[in-house]
Amino acid sequence: MATAPRSAPRIAVLADSALDGDSRAHRVAVAAVAAGYEVTLIGRAAEGPAGATGTAPAGVRLLRVTVAETLHRRRLQRPRPGPRHVLAYRSADTHAFRNALLAAHAALLASRGAELDVIHRPLPLKAGARLVHAGGRFRHVLRRAWTALRSAQYRAAVHRRATPGGALESAAATATRLLLGKRCWRRLDPLLLDLEIAYGPVLDELRPHLVHALGHRTLGTAVRAAMRAEGTGHRVEVVWDTTAEAEASRRAAVARDAHERSYAPLTDGVVTVADTYADRLRERHGLPARPAVARNTPPYEPLPSPPPPGVRDRCRLAPEVPLLVHSGSAGPARGLLTVVDALPKLYDLHAALIVPDPEDPWIRTLAGRAAELGVARRLHVLPYVPPAEIPRFLSSADIGVLPVHRLPDRQVALPARYFEYAHARLPVVVSDVRVLARPTLEIGNGEVFRCGDTADFVRAVGAVLTNPRRYRKAYERGDVLREWSWQQQAEPLIDLYARLLGPRRPSPELSAPDAPVALA
Repeated sequence: MATAPRSAPRIAVLADSALDGDSRAHRVAVAAVAAGYEVTLIGRAAEGPAGATGTAPAGVRLLRVTVAETLHRRRLQRPRPGPRHVLAYRSADTHAFRNALLAAHAALLASRGAELDVIHRPLPLKAGARLVHAGGRFRHVLRRAWTALRSAQYRAAVHRRATPGGALESAAATATRLLLGKRCWRRLDPLLLDLEIAYGPVLDELRPHLVHALGHRTLGTAVRAAMRAEGTGHRVEVVWDTTAEAEASRRAAVARDAHERSYAPLTDGVVTVADTYADRLRERHGLPARPAVARNTPPYEPLPSPPPPGVRDRCRLAPEVPLLVHSGSAGPARGLLTVVDALPKLYDLHAALIVPDPEDPWIRTLAGRAAELGVARRLHVLPYVPPAEIPRFLSSADIGVLPVHRLPDRQVALPARYFEYAHARLPVVVSDVRVLARPTLEIGNGEVFRCGDTADFVRAVGAVLTNPRRYRKAYERGDVLREWSWQQQAEPLIDLYARLLGPRRPSPELSAPDAPVALA
């Protein structure tokens, strides 16, 4: 394995994720190594001590850091009951203690009842003991009802804190913004401070020459690390890599906006995934230059024929069984309920959902719906595979689907999964979200259906299955896959690195013509 020389500039790629399914983080790291930089990829440790290492791309050092989330979890451990949950327990410890005490009392009462049945006593004493025991059981029933009521209110208060919404929460977020200004993110999103506690010392010890901050949550941590390093005479450049994402609540949106406005103008370069969002970022934050655009696409490589077994083999399906796949996170906005509802009308079609967490609550909801419809055996849930393997893994399927709903962040850029379907040479079926429908209709690589319309989804899938070769041939026309390749998309990113750190020093082995991750 080739490594960069000791004199090569050091780059830290910082991500608020566990990295295993973070294709953007892996591709950025690989591109930087291929350009001759010394790269450390930093992300969350799913479990185990800080610094535990796992599988990393060739030439990349991988660090997994434990993020305790102490400040973030405080909101959930001590929820404010408010007028709607006046009886809720005031802390997680109290809630756990009261329920444990109730369970202990139940065990003692059961033991006492058994004791009264097996131990002989004179009748008057036994009658008195049973009367006392009955009183204890009555008190236990009352205590159990009272504890259940307070526990239900506590869980409701925790849920409200975990998913803030409604007019009152929105007003509170707006008031916090008015009172604290751009610093309000510290109060509204304490997880950003948890990330500082975890990642800050790691960056200080690494002393990189450039920090590539992935996502909005790592932005402040990277900028503050650069400030501390500059205070010791060591210059650190900061590149912020961001995408448009819809926030779950007004509170989260206000915190993100304040955090970005605080630190985005202090970065040395910005990268994003779409031209329209690049223009929006420059206008919003008054950036001196338009952000570079590098779409999150797989590297181009030819696929073997026939395709490798991949997802079809994992689902244990014969080659003639039709199979559609959805790769990506689960959630109501992803439109997967439309896919499940369509299965009874698509007869022998199977669906594979490749998700980061197969135990996700929404996945359980989808599985329950499939069971109700009698198609549970045709719904397969699989975990993520390494980012470099995704196109090959998907290529044995027949269709890739993106049935997402119309949300603001879906109108900005093509998602990475669309490009991965394309590099797997899969026909696609997408909802009529503009950013998905336009290239699909222009290229002719799939069908578009009305968002949330199960019948129209069935029509679109049927059209693709009737003549799949017609849609696959769309990828053979022109240079669409080479344009949608990481070799092409990474060029603006590497050019930005070169402007900030100096000329490239390509690694001969990693940039060889036959290496799929090499830059074109």
